[in-house]
Amino acid sequence: MRIKKIEIEGFKSYSQLEVVNKLDPQFNAITGLNGSGKSNILDAICFLLGITNLANVRAHSLSDLVYKQGQAGINRATVTITFDNSEQQPAGYGKCKEIIVRRQIIINGRNTYQINGTVATNQRVSDLFRMVGINVNNPHFLIMQGRITKVLGMKPLEILSMLEEAAGVRMYECKKLNAIRIIEKRDAKVDEINKLFEEDILPRVERLKKDRENYLEYQRIEREVQVLERKFNAYDYHNSQLQIKELENKAQTFRQQITQVIKELDLLQQEAKREEENLRKMESESAKNTAPEFQKLEKLLKEKQSSLAKIESEKDGKEADLKELQVSIERKIESLTGDRQHLETKKNYLANAQSENGTVEQRGLSAEKAVQRARLRLEALARGMTTDEQGNAVTLEAQLISARTKLSEQQTNSKKLEMQLSQSRKVIEKKRLELATFKRRSTGDHESKRRIETEISKIERDLHSLNFDPELEKNFEAERKLLSREHAEITRELDNFEARYYNLQFNYKDPYAGFDRREVRGVVAKLFKLKDPKFATALEVVAGGRLYNIVVNKAEVAKVLIDKKCIQNRVTMLPMDKIEVRGVVSKRQIQEAKLMVGDENVFVPRELIEYEPELEPVINFVFGNSLICLNMEQANLLTYKNQNVNCRTVTLNGDDLNPRGILTGGSRNHKASVLSALHDVFGRYERISQINKEQHSLNTKLASLRPIQQRFEDLNAKLRDHKHHLDAVVTALKSNPVEVLTEEIGRLEQEIKDLNETMENVLPDIERLKQLIRELEQQKKDENFHENEKNNAQRELDNAKKELERMKDTFGNAKERLASLREEISLLEQSIENDGNELAHLEKLRDEKNAEIEKFIAKVAEANESVQHLQDDMDKYNQDVRLKDKTLRTKAAEISEFKKRISQLKNKQLSNERDAQEAVKNSKEFAKRAQQLERIHRWISEEKENFGLRNTEYDFTDFTFDIGKREIEQRKDRIKELSHTINTKAMHLLDTAEGQCQELDIKRSQLVKDKKQLYDTIEQLDERKKRELIAAHKQISNDFGSIYSTLLPGAGAELVPPAGAENCLSGLEVRVAFNGKYKDSLSELSGGQRSLIALSLILAMLKFKPAPFYILDEIDAALDISHTENIGKMIKNHFSQSQFIVVSLKQGFFDNANVVYRIQFKDGRSIISREENNRQ
Repeated sequence: MRIKKIEIEGFKSYSQLEVVNKLDPQFNAITGLNGSGKSNILDAICFLLGITNLANVRAHSLSDLVYKQGQAGINRATVTITFDNSEQQPAGYGKCKEIIVRRQIIINGRNTYQINGTVATNQRVSDLFRMVGINVNNPHFLIMQGRITKVLGMKPLEILSMLEEAAGVRMYECKKLNAIRIIEKRDAKVDEINKLFEEDILPRVERLKKDRENYLEYQRIEREVQVLERKFNAYDYHNSQLQIKELENKAQTFRQQITQVIKELDLLQQEAKREEENLRKMESESAKNTAPEFQKLEKLLKEKQSSLAKIESEKDGKEADLKELQVSIERKIESLTGDRQHLETKKNYLANAQSENGTVEQRGLSAEKAVQRARLRLEALARGMTTDEQGNAVTLEAQLISARTKLSEQQTNSKKLEMQLSQSRKVIEKKRLELATFKRRSTGDHESKRRIETEISKIERDLHSLNFDPELEKNFEAERKLLSREHAEITRELDNFEARYYNLQFNYKDPYAGFDRREVRGVVAKLFKLKDPKFATALEVVAGGRLYNIVVNKAEVAKVLIDKKCIQNRVTMLPMDKIEVRGVVSKRQIQEAKLMVGDENVFVPRELIEYEPELEPVINFVFGNSLICLNMEQANLLTYKNQNVNCRTVTLNGDDLNPRGILTGGSRNHKASVLSALHDVFGRYERISQINKEQHSLNTKLASLRPIQQRFEDLNAKLRDHKHHLDAVVTALKSNPVEVLTEEIGRLEQEIKDLNETMENVLPDIERLKQLIRELEQQKKDENFHENEKNNAQRELDNAKKELERMKDTFGNAKERLASLREEISLLEQSIENDGNELAHLEKLRDEKNAEIEKFIAKVAEANESVQHLQDDMDKYNQDVRLKDKTLRTKAAEISEFKKRISQLKNKQLSNERDAQEAVKNSKEFAKRAQQLERIHRWISEEKENFGLRNTEYDFTDFTFDIGKREIEQRKDRIKELSHTINTKAMHLLDTAEGQCQELDIKRSQLVKDKKQLYDTIEQLDERKKRELIAAHKQISNDFGSIYSTLLPGAGAELVPPAGAENCLSGLEVRVAFNGKYKDSLSELSGGQRSLIALSLILAMLKFKPAPFYILDEIDAALDISHTENIGKMIKNHFSQSQFIVVSLKQGFFDNANVVYRIQFKDGRSIISREENNRQ
């Protein structure tokens, strides 16, 4: 569609009608002096094409385009262009050979368009030109003055805009923006409708519905109350009649049952008596047949079983007790050593204190005792008595009798001691003679004892040099048993857990012997741990089915497991050496997402879990393609609204948004997620792993201990043998007459010593008692004895008190200090004695424990054999006893059942008698009630025949008094409640409101549907635009380099995406090369070279998708003559399919044009003349 004719009137410098006629279909040039109006012709073309940026036509407003702004009497500007449409390009204009477009503006008036004489809108004109690739608001077909320099300064996105215009997708972008604006307006309309729904219509509809329901309910309940009351009264009457009949029947039945029960009771009592007699006979026979040896056998079996059960459990207990005893012995020895040292220190303190304060203490104690004795003596004398040696109050006669008795006893003891001493001396002399004789006969046993003791010392040194603790192996074994029990417990818990979540189970058999199970990592879900369980649902949705994939180290492992059929279930294997991770969310996408919704609202899945570093590829494969955010609003923004993020997003609730337009979510299973449940038991899996490691470590330690343990056990066995031998030798020595006699002589010597010491104490006591008897007899004869004694006692008391008072202070301090030290020494001595006894006891226990442990193995074997024999005998006996017991139990149960039945019959008899009386009484009451109802409600007598009939209003199925009363009361309460709120106009108002609601809902649905269709179309066209731009970039870059190398031989150029960009969609930059070497910056080029670059780029754009015509305004201003001629030749030779309208002042350029229009400025207006150029 080329320009044939241009008519200008009143436009800028063209005050009168000027016609640019017969334009050449290929190359037209416009020339003239500066200011003559050359460029005004180009401005007129742009004006008609619908330019919106008036600065491009050197005007501030439309009135600037009118000749002298309307000051010369011309108030309108008109431009008409006739286009040749012989190619019938624009859709809808195929039948028009010519298209005439006219635009006119009137100052302070209208701005109008016409197409072929018909008024048209600005948009229609714009669409017409865009259909043939002409967009005046982004005009790639128009190169005005300064455009060359401007192209060189363009940014990557601006160059991309030129590419879009050349590729023909710019109109789509405009349409797309208009469509998005329409969508936004429609969204606002939808919001308005939703607001109207939520705030006005729906509340009003709900309110009216409730009013209608209340009104209908009020009417319905009133009717129901009437029906229910009538039914209730009918039921009352009907029930009374039924009860009368039923009670009469019951009374008759009860009387019959009483007779029957009496007969049955007599028969049962006789039968029970016979059965009891049979049972007594059977029990007597069973007791006679029970043999005493079987009872003894049963008792013995139980004892043996109990003993056997205890032996094995006691073994570990004994060993543990032995270890504790050894620790206690060591601690006790340490404690005794410390206590003895402390006791020695305290005794030294006491000795020093006694040397300083002993005399004072003795005198003080003596004074206290003297005061006490004097008081007791005075008290006794006051009662007519005196005091004995112990200070007790007694009579003189009693003292005398007591002294004589003691003297007699001591004299008897003295005679016995003399006889015992004489006998012991005779025996010891005899034994000494025998010992001398036997000593000469025995020497070999002592030498044997010394030799064995030497061997034992050597073995003990060898044992000590091994530095082996026998308890260490037992401790390791005990620890291994504990770990095994714990492992079994945890495994049982985990088996129960995995039974609930069967997808977590993965069992397989080894494909060959020695297979390393560490090559199989297991189910993906078990290979990581949640940091926070609140993300469990989201992470489970992100992973999907991959959560249950099986991870192996190598693909060969997966292959051999599958080939050998080691896996029963169908599973997906993930070999770590073959995983290809694609579509992982990049750092740029994560940063963009955080900028859009905030760091605290978006999460990277792999940062929410803990896992081993070598599992990084697996984690990226399972979780790497998604982000997690808090809610749907944020997810929608990240997935659909931001092209820089544009990745799959999952919310905390599990809603899944995919940039492909797929949304999954809504109602989810409320059962706890697998990952949440796994989080709760993850500690169990970790503990299992830890136990396995600990068991492996223990097995290693035990293996290293076994050689040393074997050596230790060999030496220990040897030591035990030598000790047993030594014990036998010692026992033999003890039974040797020499030893026996030596021991007896020692015992007799000690006995003689003890007798002599006792005799030395008895003789002085005899003399003392004789003297006491003489004094008491003298006092008994003295008549003034009591008076003298009182005076003496009083003097003694006074003197003792004075002495005690005199030394009170010094005595008290000394007494307190010495008493404290003595108490401490006493406690320490008692503690040492107790500890010594306890140590001896512990050592004895240790020896006993060792002996007991050695006997346990033999005891277990013996007990097992004994139990087995007894069990065999008891099985046979028990079988017979069970048969007899079963028979007795059966018979006892029969008798018990007879007695129970007799008791039941007696109770039934009493109950029947009471029930019969009650039935007669109630029957009379119901008859009275029925008569009363029939008098109150006359309709009962007419309709009582229908009472109780099914499928009538008097159908009493599932109807009771309580139900009837409750339903009537509930309805009356509801009627009372509704009477205050009912609205009688609700029915009509609701119909109107529902109609409005339905109409708005239809409109809203249509708007939502339109929006979805627009977005679907935009998405499809965006993809097509991308393909078109990539193809256009490739071709235009090639043409750009070709044209530039033609204009400037030896040079090259290309269009490339900016650094870091994947393709041309992020923008384009120009790169220039000279002799194959690219320049870092265009600033290194000369002005002419840069102009040629810009021109080459523009011409490459024109060549990709030629427009019907091109307008060039002094593009040769910065070029020399040779380049100007080359440009003219290139246009003529290489753009033969397009029409060029060129403004130039250089003859070398416009001489190549087919038609030249010369512009002159005369009489204040521009004049056009036409010349044809016949130059070939």
